[in-house]
Amino acid sequence: MIHNSIQIFSGGFSTNAVSFEHVREKLTAALSRFPVHKVLMGWSTEGKAGLASKELYLKTGEFLAKHNIELYLWFPVFSETTTIRLLHALIDLDGVPVHHKNTSSNENFSFCCPNNPDNIEMILDIYEKEFSSIPFKGIFLDKIRYPSFAQDTVFSCFCPYCQRKYKDNNFDVELLKKSLSISRQTPLGITAYHGSGRYDFEDPVIKRFFSLKSSFIFESLNYITGYFKSKNLDIGLDVFAPFLSPFVGQDLPALSGLCSFIKPMMYRITNAPAGLPFETESLLHKTGFSETGKRLAFDKILGINSKEIPFSLGFASNELKNLSASSACPVYAGIEINRKEIAKTGPDYIEETIKSFLDTGIKGLALSWDLLDVPVENLDAVGKLFR
Repeated sequence: MIHNSIQIFSGGFSTNAVSFEHVREKLTAALSRFPVHKVLMGWSTEGKAGLASKELYLKTGEFLAKHNIELYLWFPVFSETTTIRLLHALIDLDGVPVHHKNTSSNENFSFCCPNNPDNIEMILDIYEKEFSSIPFKGIFLDKIRYPSFAQDTVFSCFCPYCQRKYKDNNFDVELLKKSLSISRQTPLGITAYHGSGRYDFEDPVIKRFFSLKSSFIFESLNYITGYFKSKNLDIGLDVFAPFLSPFVGQDLPALSGLCSFIKPMMYRITNAPAGLPFETESLLHKTGFSETGKRLAFDKILGINSKEIPFSLGFASNELKNLSASSACPVYAGIEINRKEIAKTGPDYIEETIKSFLDTGIKGLALSWDLLDVPVENLDAVGKLFR
């Protein structure tokens, strides 16, 4: 049986929460069309129209309990938390703090250092103060990474704390700078891709840098997930598509051992962060390979056409097949069913994507990323597949 999860964005840390009536209306529409097992909801801490966020989560939980559906807190970790805590910023290779500019009031994609223990304790303090009194079944951890190519640079963090970690691991940051100054025939000198985020590089220095980033994220998340497990919370992880994951410090097979389910964001049509075409174009642009002739070398390595939108369905499905085989926990494929200017989804897109994904060995779907922006015809498209 396929396990269906739905995401609901209740609002950002700095914005008012949505109304319970709106949430109930959209959930009722979804539940009348297809089975739902989990709702992943967050992360507003403010109230709207006299309804505090806590009351919103409590009312939603009571509604879902009547339908035997679990409520998880959707909680961002290394980004967005900077809006309500003074966290230690990322430092780039030039020693400059990384501040991503975003005009959205809901998400700013401003990341903090994931290694600094002070950051981790302040982030957990947000949970304690704002959410610990609410009886969630589990917690769905988002933004568990470094910035991607779409957010300034993947070459971070090099704060004093991280510099010591590199030194302790016998990694020479000056050699990395030298390696990055060399002109190569493919982005970062990638020579092959083997699935599940495993790349070969011309230069072992670059390969080791990304490997260390993934080990640092794993160490921090091992501590963070241990904290939530001690609270008897089930844990889900929101992650990048496998072929993009190494650049943001995510070793998906390793991370899958820390949680109850893992959700790779396989957003084939989204022109925004985590969207496959958007992130791939950002990778090519930031590495100087966005011109048609240059991008062909990378496309050949992956076996895709990176200008194809929606992004290659065959490649995305193969990514899920490889991840399902290497994951220590169930894989829930993230597919966008909301409709926005940056994600112009429709019934045909939803049907062909889900049909293909269901043949890959995944255990569930994460219908993303916000139920409140899903038109009726898209809900009908999902329902058609489960009738």
